[in-house]
Amino acid sequence: MITFNKILVPTDFSKGAEGAYTVAQKIAKKFGGKIDFIHIVPTLKYLNESIKRLGVPLDMNKDIYPRVIEEAENKVEKAMGAYIAEENRGEKIVKIDRRPSETIVEYAKKNDYDLILIGAKGAHETKMLRGSVTERVIRRSKIPVFSVGDRFNVDQIKNIAVTTDTSELSLASFPMAAALADSFGASITLFHVIELYGSISEEIPRSPEKGESISIYEAIIERLNNYLTKRKIDNVHVQRTGVTFEDEVVITDGDQSRTIPLFTKIEKGVSAHYEIENYASENADLVMMATHGRSGFAHLILGSTAEKVAQYVTKPVITVRPEEKDFEEA
Repeated sequence: MITFNKILVPTDFSKGAEGAYTVAQKIAKKFGGKIDFIHIVPTLKYLNESIKRLGVPLDMNKDIYPRVIEEAENKVEKAMGAYIAEENRGEKIVKIDRRPSETIVEYAKKNDYDLILIGAKGAHETKMLRGSVTERVIRRSKIPVFSVGDRFNVDQIKNIAVTTDTSELSLASFPMAAALADSFGASITLFHVIELYGSISEEIPRSPEKGESISIYEAIIERLNNYLTKRKIDNVHVQRTGVTFEDEVVITDGDQSRTIPLFTKIEKGVSAHYEIENYASENADLVMMATHGRSGFAHLILGSTAEKVAQYVTKPVITVRPEEKDFEEA
């Protein structure tokens, strides 16, 4: 089962960034993990060059940055003290770099974090629902990224929507969805869109007796169980109930087992991202999706549907990048 032993929370001390603090604390409390805060001080390149040209006797590395870093460390400590329980507090990280998103991604990868939990918007607000730094972190990270708004209440997670194009790559977020649903008492809905101009689900054989939707639904459940078996996630499997589109996720813990309600929703629409946004806004409390589907190379680094959903869906989003062996098999 997925664990959250190490959570990285990037912050620029804005109101938007604060939205991630309480969510991180709730998850760390549930899973017993540690939370590290990271703040990136933007490189003052142009100021540095201007000071050199003016001949002002100031050294950025000796005179300016140490003070900025000390001030940032104090802010990080204050934020952690206000929002994070002592037993869940980890490290306070302050770094200097001109590309905050790249620094965050590289630091998370190098230090084996289980989750990056970031506010949807920071100090530099945009018209998009997720700011530029958050969007770049989602795009580049190999670590799962949870982006939340400042109004999200983690205690109100009742339905987790897991998007899928029916490929096994697109199911990479399911194990984490199962862990969160198990912890917060939520149900999971597998959501697939049959797009007007063609979908990968067209490759699934249709049974005349069952019809299109049921044929796709049964294929998704079969591929999901195959994915869990291949990844050797032995304590999680999907059990059919006999009721179409309504099944159970069975989690085995030693001699004990427990179940999570699992629904499958199949819609027809012009575009997948529009239907996902529409469904999530009314029916989901959290959207989870793999960053790649189909062949794994739908849109360079981030699949085009995942990219649009990450930018515009109003609900909190967790993106999970499939493992390298998933790409090799695809």
